[in-house]
Amino acid sequence: MIEVGSLAGIDTVGDITRHHAKSRPDRAAIHFEGQRITFGELDRRAAQVANGLIAEGVKPQARIAYLSKNSPAFFELWFGAAKADIVLVPVNFRLAPPEVAYVVDDAGAEILFVGADFYPLVAKIAGDLKSVRRIIALDGGHPSWIDYGQWRAWQSTKDPEIEVDPHHCAIQMYTSGTTGHPKGAQLSHAT
Repeated sequence: MIEVGSLAGIDTVGDITRHHAKSRPDRAAIHFEGQRITFGELDRRAAQVANGLIAEGVKPQARIAYLSKNSPAFFELWFGAAKADIVLVPVNFRLAPPEVAYVVDDAGAEILFVGADFYPLVAKIAGDLKSVRRIIALDGGHPSWIDYGQWRAWQSTKDPEIEVDPHHCAIQMYTSGTTGHPKGAQLSHAT
């Protein structure tokens, strides 16, 4: 669970952690399976993600994908991507391998963040992914993919302070595709 609180004066998704990290840095933002992450910690982690994505050469409004079950990393990635004006594409983990490949390729995701439960699935389709140039293992332990914790730790905690247009896309989610391929539904920061 994440506590959002008052949204007055918040224009973008990245502003949520900035605002709460300033006004109540020691207050819990996320409680998950015994973990407690404060707004200050979440904001620093989001800044590290933003800086990591920028260092990877991901440009504003480009896409990154997330394939995993619930995890605090989802929020780190979403807020971090938002700080860098990059769009997060959550991939439904119930999809079959060809459907995952379709969504990731349709979105043009450059980096795929994947949880351990899905390492075998992604290993099967990795060679077919046209846009992905790096796969990052959210739970570590993969022999070929960089560990997310290490990747994030290498980055600066200083907010990149990129100006983001509130009308830019913040997240792209896919429909179920019951009458054909899933379609990407884009939501702006202002939505």
